[in-house]
Amino acid sequence: MKNLIMDIIKSYAKNALRTIAFAYKEVDPSLGGAGHEEMVEGSKIAVVEETDNILIAIAGIMDIIREEVPEAVSKCNFAGVRVRMVTGDNKITAIAIAK
Repeated sequence: MKNLIMDIIKSYAKNALRTIAFAYKEVDPSLGGAGHEEMVEGSKIAVVEETDNILIAIAGIMDIIREEVPEAVSKCNFAGVRVRMVTGDNKITAIAIAK
């Protein structure tokens, strides 16, 4: 299942989509439950939320390139300025966006 999920994320990334996963987990009240908003950082709820979540969906989110960007990059290239991209996206998404 993990490989299937990673394949979906990679296919979205290759199409310049950022991904977000929706999941849930039923939590025993003794591990946080209804009062987990009151638990302080570093408490056991953080560990409880890290594993065994049930995946509902993976969505791809597209950022539309602003109209002025392609022309601005073209003008920079014409002027001899090498354009670089700095991003927090994963490598596959960044390459797709750059193209």
